[in-house]
Amino acid sequence: MRTKNMRTKNKKLLLFVTLMIAYTMSTDVYAQTKALDIPFFSSNGNVINSRTGEYTVVPFADIVGWRYKAVDGKMYRRQYNYSKQQWIGEWELC
Repeated sequence: MRTKNMRTKNKKLLLFVTLMIAYTMSTDVYAQTKALDIPFFSSNGNVINSRTGEYTVVPFADIVGWRYKAVDGKMYRRQYNYSKQQWIGEWELC
């Protein structure tokens, strides 16, 4: 009689422990984000430190766009490098 009660208690204990392990393994684990002091190097050689914890965007390609002007009723265009603040090429008729 005593062994039957012990078996039942052991089964209940094993079931309880198994359920607790299954429950704790199925819950999500959340980690706190931490801002790292990692220096970033931009294309012009400046070092950018990120201490705020926000993402820092460092462009690797130059930003190039068209600039337009009108002379005597004719439209001209020329490419401009916004990253280096330099003109590219010559004025051409649109």
